[in-house]
Amino acid sequence: MFSKIFLYLVLLIQLFQHHVDSSSIMTIKPTELIFDDTTARGVGISTPAESPMTVSGLSSTLSSSAVITVQIWFTHTYNADCTIRLYHPDGTYITLSERRGSSYDNVFDGTIFSDSASNYVATYSFTKDGVVSTLRPENPFTTFRGKAANGVWKVWVVDHAGGDTGYLNRVKLTISGII
Repeated sequence: MFSKIFLYLVLLIQLFQHHVDSSSIMTIKPTELIFDDTTARGVGISTPAESPMTVSGLSSTLSSSAVITVQIWFTHTYNADCTIRLYHPDGTYITLSERRGSSYDNVFDGTIFSDSASNYVATYSFTKDGVVSTLRPENPFTTFRGKAANGVWKVWVVDHAGGDTGYLNRVKLTISGII
């Protein structure tokens, strides 16, 4: 009897611990998944930077009340040159930002993209260098509701013009209400 309880406790502890893969951490809670990738990647002209996040072990699809947010730490010297997307494991994607940010530097260096944000990235009036904290993406995250949660999700960033540089330094994907 004691050995069964011990094994059960070990299993519960394992479920709530961080799972480490390189410089990525995935945390699974009963109703929330958080994936934090801290690998810095250069963003090149027509050579996208990709932050892959492998989700496994979940038995359900994204519910009709699932909430997805993405926080990125993306530095770039001319943000309007870049496209930022979130890809679902089935290959479909939503655009977080399509060549937004005007000529300003580093406006997405810590930005949270959320469907509930009051500022919409497509109409936001970027006025200076520096981070815009929370923005609604070009396409809603609700697009992914009803789809499988397992598989490789990825944030994808590409620079469409030369003469400047950028780095995707960190990505944090949070999915709530999946289980």
